[in-house]
Amino acid sequence: MTNKEIARPLKETAALIELTGGNPFRARALDNAARIIERLETAVPELISTGELANIKGIGAGLVAQIEEILAYGSFELRDDILGGLPPGLLDVLSVKGLGAKKARTLWQSLGIQSLDDLEAAALAGRIAELDGFAEKSQQTILENIGSIRSYQGKRRIADAWVDALRLKALLQAHPAVKQAIFAGEISRLMEVVETISIVVISDLGRAVDICQHLNLNFEISSGPDKIRATASLSDGLLVEIIFVEEAKAGRVLFEAIGPKSFVDSFGLEDGAPHFRSEAEIFNSKKVPYLAPELRDLPSAFDRAETLSKLSLLEYAELHGIIHNHSTYSDGAHSLREMSLAVRNGGFGYFGICDHSQSLKIASGMSIATVHKQKAEVGRLNTEFASDGGAPFRVFFGVESDILTDGRLDYPDDVLAAFDFIVASVHIGFKMSEKEATERIIKAISNPYTTVLGHPTGRLILKREGYPINHQAVLEACAYYGVAVELNANPYRLDLDWRWIETATALGVLVSINPDAHSVDQLDLMKWGALVARKGGLTASQCLNALTAPQFDAFLQAKRKASGIA
Repeated sequence: MTNKEIARPLKETAALIELTGGNPFRARALDNAARIIERLETAVPELISTGELANIKGIGAGLVAQIEEILAYGSFELRDDILGGLPPGLLDVLSVKGLGAKKARTLWQSLGIQSLDDLEAAALAGRIAELDGFAEKSQQTILENIGSIRSYQGKRRIADAWVDALRLKALLQAHPAVKQAIFAGEISRLMEVVETISIVVISDLGRAVDICQHLNLNFEISSGPDKIRATASLSDGLLVEIIFVEEAKAGRVLFEAIGPKSFVDSFGLEDGAPHFRSEAEIFNSKKVPYLAPELRDLPSAFDRAETLSKLSLLEYAELHGIIHNHSTYSDGAHSLREMSLAVRNGGFGYFGICDHSQSLKIASGMSIATVHKQKAEVGRLNTEFASDGGAPFRVFFGVESDILTDGRLDYPDDVLAAFDFIVASVHIGFKMSEKEATERIIKAISNPYTTVLGHPTGRLILKREGYPINHQAVLEACAYYGVAVELNANPYRLDLDWRWIETATALGVLVSINPDAHSVDQLDLMKWGALVARKGGLTASQCLNALTAPQFDAFLQAKRKASGIA
């Protein structure tokens, strides 16, 4: 289990204690422990094995015992005891955005709401708006958020699905009857949302049932002329599909399992056609260059295969710097020095600090005095790094400036001028029409101090839809003003959506892959940005932080000169 997965039942139990009117100190302790565990750089099992976990402030021996239960069983006694006395649907009610434990308790006690169905019925009947602490607007928001939850059931973000996908693939490959296990479907094509973990297994079909039993899932098995398909669901409804095929017939089965259907159909393979041992044989039979699975979702991928196959897709190793990161100067978990050293030790040539600007109070945005304090520390760090005999490394002084509701950046010009670069992002005022959002963002892009447009739609995958924007108009503005666009690498965002990467690069807009890291461990999110960028056909020459440190510095100087602020 990941640290985040371990923290989840602790956090849920804290909410359950509050929901049931239990000991508030215990609830606070569990919630605090969950936050600590989420931020730990070292895996919890390793800390338990060395005895270090119990010594961490806010944990202690009692919580270690409960965490050990979670590792063994996925839950722990206190959580199970509370859940045992509650209607099972109350956890789903707690998951509705905007309903904390106190409000869920009010709804349960006042209206008998025990499930999403109960909650939806009460909202549709107007009963929630009649309660103290609620209103017509909050009632409507509840209905909207219920709709979001239902549309997301049985789906996972790519990074979350990847954990189980790797585990299942490893179990399959460990079975002596399995010659090869190959990812197919959404996982193989690096889709940002996964509904099915699909794996093609090359083996003797007669061993399919035995292999399925090895996975300890309740599979339903169906047989076809050339393959056997086994399906099961994980606890959250995510579908697992294992397709068994013999090696002599594996090519077509794998090709069709990878998809997407529109790409497969373009090949016009007929029923009863000769068997293929590999995908490569299928491409060769149609005289079509082989196309990597992640590119097959692009529009007209079949017709453009000749061009797309020649792309030298971005490799993670081609990224030279990591920009758009946070520290304890705003809402980060680690200091500026710790974050800088982690990037340097990772083999990168530069680090961009982008703490939040002053208006974002909830994220401890930096006052003007704090800006100057941070700039001085950046200077000291660069002096230290230049003189310590290590590999060349530079810290660039940036900020994630809020785009205010009227499109202005969140500091006066004399403060903006102090930064090496600026990532401009929307964090408040999401209730906008497409016209309002587009105009607001384009105004920010036109600001001469803006270097990168941050997470352009503000979406949180499977949590919150982004605000609507006219992507074409926004990207054209980026091209006109020489502003790069961010592909935020956090799996909750992956924003710019990969579907717009070709539009951006065709206009000459550089794409900046940024982790938006708030801790040292989140720097690793860069890999998801690099993978999804490949899906959009991005090459190193089209990526801002594939520039070396001197090249990045030259880009910034040229941008300032072109904007008339050099």
